[in-house]
Amino acid sequence: MTLSSPNRSLTLEALTQIRDEIIQGKLRPNERLIAADLAERLKTSRTPIREALQLLEAEGLVSPARRGYIVREHTRDEIVEIYQVRAALEGMAARLAAEKTGSAAYKEIEAIGAHKENLAQPGMRELLVDLNTHFHKAIFNVCGNERIGQLNRSNSQHFFNFRISEQYTPEETRQSVKGHALILKAIKAHDGDAAEDAAQQHVIEALEVTLRKLR
Repeated sequence: MTLSSPNRSLTLEALTQIRDEIIQGKLRPNERLIAADLAERLKTSRTPIREALQLLEAEGLVSPARRGYIVREHTRDEIVEIYQVRAALEGMAARLAAEKTGSAAYKEIEAIGAHKENLAQPGMRELLVDLNTHFHKAIFNVCGNERIGQLNRSNSQHFFNFRISEQYTPEETRQSVKGHALILKAIKAHDGDAAEDAAQQHVIEALEVTLRKLR
């Protein structure tokens, strides 16, 4: 889809806002999205809203419905496919990060602190969700391959990533933090094989938790 020049900025603003609300779970699966209502709430005209919804349809986040769109609800099979792709991409990114010489790559990841055991304590859930996002972004940032990062961003834009992470049990939370620690340890050791294995295992464990929560 080619955006018309006068509306480009407004469309991108609307696209970003609606996408973020879907990813964060503020707009729920099967929720109706009416251009007129969104335009009024986001204080813009209907044209950039319509263009934004068309772009979100292309991204697989919304589906056309009578008199508008709805937030798309992914099937279990689709969720499995999304996580399988994510495992492959995160594994390669971790490998590339580990194979970098020097300490700059692992220090950026380590500085986030998503590997610290105290994050598994009660009352730390919101912080962990935030640090988890930054941890995984950092691996892609330092791996040195922008295409892998772009593919991952496109593949990972789904609401259940945020919604499910808020439902982790204490044991699931501890396992997630331990996964971060194992990935970081391998990257610090410049062990590409171990980093890739740890990253892929971490994503597969997240998939298993996700499927349990969606039952």
